[in-house]
Amino acid sequence: MITGNEAALKVRQHFESVHGPSAVINFIVGNIKKNMKEKCWEVTCSFFPSYGAIKPLKYIVKIDIEDGSIIDQEQVNAKG
Repeated sequence: MITGNEAALKVRQHFESVHGPSAVINFIVGNIKKNMKEKCWEVTCSFFPSYGAIKPLKYIVKIDIEDGSIIDQEQVNAKG
């Protein structure tokens, strides 16, 4: 079983692998919520995908509580 902090770290590592380590600028975890019904952590995060980005990307990512795998990710509108 993983903790909420470990789930947030897995989310950051995922976006670094997708966008590159220098592309995940100003990575911010907005919320970490344990969803026992779906047996996952819901991590809300945002980051600027590049140095020239004007608005951050915002995602809600679901992480399996038991093994730490990504179950789902959804990009949502970010206020910026």
